Amino acid sequence: MAVEPIELLERRPVPRAGRIRRCSVRHVSILAVAGRGEVRVECQLGGAAHALPLGTMDDAREICSACTATTIWRADED
Repeated sequence: MAVEPIELLERRPVPRAGRIRRCSVRHVSILAVAGRGEVRVECQLGGAAHALPLGTMDDAREICSACTATTIWRADED
């Protein structure tokens, strides 16, 4: 349950700068910042206790595309 009421009744798309591969260890959070949603991405390859902050989705795209951990990519990303 939200602590504060959500005033936006319609979903607004998050602008994209390209495709990002689907990963089983990436954690995406949407934060309410100054009346708009901001996406924050973390890599949890080392575990949730040692999450690596990657910044926004656009910041994470380049880092995730360069990742060489072959076991984390979802089956539909072959």
